[in-house]
Formats: sequence, C-alpha cells, structure tokens
Amino acid sequence: MAGFIQADTGYLLEMAGQLDPAPVTAAKTAATQARDLAPPCADPLPGCQAFNAAVLQLTDKIISFCTDTESGIQAYAAVARESAGLYDTANNTARETFGGGPWASQS
Repeated sequence: MAGFIQADTGYLLEMAGQLDPAPVTAAKTAATQARDLAPPCADPLPGCQAFNAAVLQLTDKIISFCTDTESGIQAYAAVARESAGLYDTANNTARETFGGGPWASQS
C-alpha cells in the first residue's frame, strides 16, 4: 500500500548526487591563476596599468561568482537530500496513521 504523499524521492536523490561543484571549482582556480599571473607594469607602458586593473577586477568577479555558485550547488544538493528524507518520513507517518482506513490508497 502506498502512502499519501506522492513524490519522486529517487529522482531528488539522483539529482542531488549529480550536482557537482567541481567544474565551478576548476573555473575559480583558473581565474585565480590568471589573476596571479597578470604581469606587473613596472614601466609606464600605454594601457598596461588599465589592462592589469581590468584583469584583476574581472578575475575577482569571476572568483566571487564561482565561490557563490559552489556554495549554491552544495546547498541545493543538501536541500534536495533533506526534502527526499522529509517526504519519506511524512509518507511513512501517513501510512502508519491512516493506512488502515477505507480511504487509504490500495496501490
């Protein structure tokens, strides 16, 4: 007999398992390396200071975005796992509480 709450908890858990922050971490690492490798402008070459400032500003934004995205991926996966567990708990509670009555689903 099925419970009363219909949710594809298997899909939630599968999806949570597929959320991988590794590509975002790799992009953050690449941006950090690009920032660290920006050549210093010891000589006042035309545009060099402005170019380096733009590189630093852009890479800092990419790093910040990637950090936020990593956290978001991890948080979303945790919420999906927790939601699947809550669905299962609620479903089992409903089955135990109401499962024996004539209104219960027989599927």
